[in-house]
Amino acid sequence: MTASTTTKSSRVPLFIGAGLLVSLIVVGLIAGDSGSSKSGPALSPSSTSGDGTRGLVLLLRELGADLRVGQRLPDNDTRVALLLSDGLSSPDRQQLEAWVSAGGTLVLADPDSPMAPATAGFFGTGRARRGTCDIPALADVSELSVPLGIQFRARGETQSCFGDERNAFIVSASLGQGTIVSIGGPTVFTNDVLDQADNSVLAARLLVPSAGPSVAILDPNAPGSGRTTLGDLIADRVFQSILQLGVAFMIYAFWRSRRVGRPVTEPQPVAIAGSQFVRAVGGLQQRSHSTDRAATALRMDTRRVVSERFGVPLNMDTATLAELAASRTGLDRTQVAAALSDAPILDEGSLVTLGQQLDTIRQEVLSGRQR
Repeated sequence: MTASTTTKSSRVPLFIGAGLLVSLIVVGLIAGDSGSSKSGPALSPSSTSGDGTRGLVLLLRELGADLRVGQRLPDNDTRVALLLSDGLSSPDRQQLEAWVSAGGTLVLADPDSPMAPATAGFFGTGRARRGTCDIPALADVSELSVPLGIQFRARGETQSCFGDERNAFIVSASLGQGTIVSIGGPTVFTNDVLDQADNSVLAARLLVPSAGPSVAILDPNAPGSGRTTLGDLIADRVFQSILQLGVAFMIYAFWRSRRVGRPVTEPQPVAIAGSQFVRAVGGLQQRSHSTDRAATALRMDTRRVVSERFGVPLNMDTATLAELAASRTGLDRTQVAAALSDAPILDEGSLVTLGQQLDTIRQEVLSGRQR
């Protein structure tokens, strides 16, 4: 196999992984929720999701209402206001009650609000019949679809509907010159059920009692009171893309880590001791009748071993090095000095004798049996 063929085959997994990654990203962008940008928090007038109230906004505008969305508190020109979730502070709530006393109509769909009447328990789920009703504006509202609701206690000075003389889902009470109409839950106005039963009729009768009134849907998500986190602000398609990137990485890692067949035993390099290498070099020089050069190579290797063992410079003079080796190993100093000296070796017999002497010195130095 040529080098170019090997390079091409090694790049195949990279191309496969890159193609898979690009495919997953494209699928994530296409399959992502294209309408996620229109969604928002629950009960938001801009949300088209099931728990949003975008349908209510469109209905009121279709009925000719001068609709104002997003106000924290109604202004003086507003006649009817809808509060789906009471996230107001106490001072803001007092201003809202003052607006009602001045003649405004507040439709309060938050049973937990301090402005709502006392509750009497759950109203139930599903379809709700009209029951006892003495609110004239709801004369043609006979049935509601209520996903979840609360009942209020109906007192003698209040008007009620969808209940009995003691408890009701809708309670109307006067406050100064205005009126607060309390509803046992905001879900009757959500997109999921606005077109069911008489829910849209209820919205029309309470919020558009006359032609062209000024209606305000107060902001149900006041700053600091909502539950939206930073994660909620990221579109679903982004999370899908991140997940698919993780899946693509796992598939690519599995592809790169797979092994076909059993592990292959690879030949390991043979470790050759330095002394054997020097002997081999000396043997070659001996066969070429370079006895003096072979002796020089053997002596230099032995000097290196002794110097490293005792921690002394390699260029230390022969006499001092021989004295140190003899004192540490017990060898004869004269023989050690003669073996390490640069005396010429002219015949093979002398070279063999020198090799034996140097090997003895090396073994004694490396054996660790020092005096």
